[in-house]
Amino acid sequence: MDVSTRRLRCFLALAEELSFTRAASRVRLAQQALSQQIRKLEEGLGVRLFERTTRQVSLTAAGAALLPQARRVIGAWEHALAVLDDCRREAVTLRLGFVAGAALELTGPVLEEFARRRPEVSLTQREFTREDPSAGLGRGLVDVAFVRPPFGTAGLCLRELLVEPRVAGLRACHPLAGRESLSARDLRDLPVVAVPHPDPVFSDFWTLAGPAGGGAEGPRRVTMEAATPAEELALVTTGQGFTVMALSAARYAPHPGIRYVPVRDIEGSALAVAWRRDSDSELVEDFVASALAVRDREQAVVRAIRGEAGAREDG
Repeated sequence: MDVSTRRLRCFLALAEELSFTRAASRVRLAQQALSQQIRKLEEGLGVRLFERTTRQVSLTAAGAALLPQARRVIGAWEHALAVLDDCRREAVTLRLGFVAGAALELTGPVLEEFARRRPEVSLTQREFTREDPSAGLGRGLVDVAFVRPPFGTAGLCLRELLVEPRVAGLRACHPLAGRESLSARDLRDLPVVAVPHPDPVFSDFWTLAGPAGGGAEGPRRVTMEAATPAEELALVTTGQGFTVMALSAARYAPHPGIRYVPVRDIEGSALAVAWRRDSDSELVEDFVASALAVRDREQAVVRAIRGEAGAREDG
């Protein structure tokens, strides 16, 4: 049968979230409608993709086999759509890429500032998963992006907007979870839970692997692999390891079974605006200038993102 990209997107959302509630919100469908799309996909393919109980959703062997193929299909289709968009676009357009969270509370003010400076420009926005930390710049899918370095994509220019602490997400009842802060050495003997990533620079940073990630010298840290971000948190809540996140990510995605503790002696997570080194676009220059102007103007917001006490009161 011909499988629609709509059903594949529904499958991807549920496979990565392992929750009908979160997946339905992600694809903007009612849970019942999402369930129908999944059922029709399973019926059309002749295989069961998910095991469902009243408490959890998990991938079957067939679902796990389909997941990377579905990602490639959707990725290729999105690239094709982007190429077609370029062909038919008549107005002056700037393509903005971003990873989860974009520029956090600075996002709205940056977009407003750019619109004030260049009201004739149509700004298109596209979110990228952690599988592409360059937010589309590496593949030329966007002109400028909000990114989270470090990562291994070459040929990019970056301007830092802010740096916020990295935190360790631990099971709430873990002995270290009650600390006000931790050191990398405190975590050295614990396995870190993470979704595998093809970029070693990005992966080392978020698994505290050696000096590149802020961990202690010595053997590479043992990593507990998770298939999806949702599974990553599930493994933490069952006490199988800890995860590393930016302070803002922990703030935007709290979990009742996890406590996030700052790691005081490692480099923080930078939020930056980036563009291709071979770009000579005035629009990109204006967008970067808008982002830096807002960063300098909204220092109370920047301090709040960094978790500095009293940041809001003096703004």
